[in-house]
Amino acid sequence: MPANAFIRTVALGGLDWKPLASTRTVAQATVIASPKNAGNVNLRFRQGTPAEWPPGAAVPLESVDLSELEALGGSGDTVLVAAFAPGQRPHGSTREGVGFVKALSWAASYMGGGGTIPDEIGGSGSIGGG
Repeated sequence: MPANAFIRTVALGGLDWKPLASTRTVAQATVIASPKNAGNVNLRFRQGTPAEWPPGAAVPLESVDLSELEALGGSGDTVLVAAFAPGQRPHGSTREGVGFVKALSWAASYMGGGGTIPDEIGGSGSIGGG
């Protein structure tokens, strides 16, 4: 089973949000705010509400498009991204233009109930009664 690694340090500073990947990169990742950061960094997904991360904060993410995650921080602050895409679809796409997101067993009721829970949102099946 092939696996593709993606390791990147994102240097922050200035007023511009920095994407964690420059192109569509769907993978299983761990995102870490450097413990050497002078202060909190902000992270946001799909230009949504930012979340403040203190130095050293880390989170594992499963099958997320890293280009849709952005970080903002002070001069000298960094965020480390360590990721891999396992399997035969290293880009994580189920079909053109649709992201690959793992569905959790409780997601159907949380997302409106009904329908079947596919292994991948964007693949066959539906959530929410469709």
